Amino acid sequence: MTELTKREASTWADALSAFLTAHARYDGLRARFANEQGDEFEIPLVDAWGEEYSKKQYARAMALQRQMAGGDRPSGGESIAAWDSPATAMLTLTASSVPDGTRVPPVEHADAVHDSFSYDGVRDTLRNTMEYHLGLDADQWGYWLQAEPHGMDGDGTGMNACYTHLHVGVYFDTEPLGRDDDLHSVGSEFERVIDKHVEVCEYAGRSAHDYDTITDYVEESNGCISLNASVENMGSYLAAYMGGYTEELLEKPIEYLAWGSIYWSAARRRTSRSKVLTEAIAADACEQRAESDESNQTDAHGDAVVWDDGRGPDVVCECCGSGWAIDQSRLDAPVSDDDLSDALDAEGQSDETERELTLAERWPTATAAASVGESTTKTRIRKRVEEELKYCDETPSVASMLGRNMIDPKHAEFVESVMRGEDDSEPESFRRASLDSEWHLEAIVDRDGEEHAPNGGGVDMVSLKLPVQRILDETRLQYELEKGEMWRCSKCNFGTYSKRAMARHFVNDGVDDPKSAEHVLHVEDYYGRDRRCMRHPLSKS
Repeated sequence: MTELTKREASTWADALSAFLTAHARYDGLRARFANEQGDEFEIPLVDAWGEEYSKKQYARAMALQRQMAGGDRPSGGESIAAWDSPATAMLTLTASSVPDGTRVPPVEHADAVHDSFSYDGVRDTLRNTMEYHLGLDADQWGYWLQAEPHGMDGDGTGMNACYTHLHVGVYFDTEPLGRDDDLHSVGSEFERVIDKHVEVCEYAGRSAHDYDTITDYVEESNGCISLNASVENMGSYLAAYMGGYTEELLEKPIEYLAWGSIYWSAARRRTSRSKVLTEAIAADACEQRAESDESNQTDAHGDAVVWDDGRGPDVVCECCGSGWAIDQSRLDAPVSDDDLSDALDAEGQSDETERELTLAERWPTATAAASVGESTTKTRIRKRVEEELKYCDETPSVASMLGRNMIDPKHAEFVESVMRGEDDSEPESFRRASLDSEWHLEAIVDRDGEEHAPNGGGVDMVSLKLPVQRILDETRLQYELEKGEMWRCSKCNFGTYSKRAMARHFVNDGVDDPKSAEHVLHVEDYYGRDRRCMRHPLSKS
């Protein structure tokens, strides 16, 4: 590791100690589940930093390889390739820990790198590259984002050692591209993604993202952009960035442990995947459950499908909820509530000789439902009648009201009730008993066999605002400079136009309280406009 100040070393050591202590608490913990029939089972509890979790990530990566390129499943079946010509790209996004000669706090550095992708536009630029510039459909590509610490190559003396950088593994089908297998030209399309990261990430520089030095995106694998004409090895490549999937946490290098303490203390996720990849992984697991003798599932993935109005594919597997590799034309969209209401009215449901269907009868596939108010048809009629009554000096007859508003006479009784100011709509609901045994968490069992209530203990999360961010939010640094203005420290005369650099200067100088920072913060005003928002707290207004 590079030389740290006493304060930085102490903070990092405290975070590392807390991180390893929290991880050790999971050793030997088991969760016991039970149902109303008295059946029980236990599973070991693991956190996201142990060997078990790393193996699971590796298995997910292998599932992606099988689903996209075909291959044998551990359960004995064979996956059929979903894509005709799958390929992968690896994009590396990083940032300097000392961008202007001053060390950036590790959590702030990690936030800047991750936020660049998630909130500041890099992910959107990647999506535009794949779907607009390359012309792929949303289900023909996906990404796997994986964080990794610097210094894992055995040389822990680099300036960025223990700090984070991101690898974005992009899976895509090259068959629709029509570029005659010219992956190098495809690689150049990813340059705009790298450009966007350098633009929006405060600590990212061009030197670490110089793709101009890459002569062939396929042949060279050490640059910020590299491509592979297959999906093989991508899984093990990404899983290796978990710090090795065959090692326990304490067996991993010190750089990894120090980096892990950053993510644990900031409650940051190290891995994220696009919905397409998540659905492919779920489909592979679904297939394996269908092939396993230890599972109650008999239907293979996609044998039985249902309609899902949520985000993603509409037609999904009934067993796993994934729409991966399922023909979306297998089901038609269900009838909307408005169409259903109109259809019931058209069929004469108000006829006294015909019984109106209950909510449970109209929605037989639901386990529970509730209806508040009246049908959409009655609501439209009610609005017409009430609007008409506003402009009537005398109350018209029911027949007149029906004729004026072109209301079907079969609704005469309802119109009359509205004219009398009545509202007889009643809420309706139902709940069907579950056919499956409902399992619930009964107890947490520690290594000594002592049982703990499931609603007790655990981690209490509180919002955390780091010193730099506090000073940015609670001093005049929250305002934007105008022409002729400059931030300056009255203690040492340090000046800058960057509010974040000013806040970091205060923290590094030991001024980490917003009130203290406000007193030494000076706004140099060349034009003497004396803006109210920039006045010193001791100045007389």
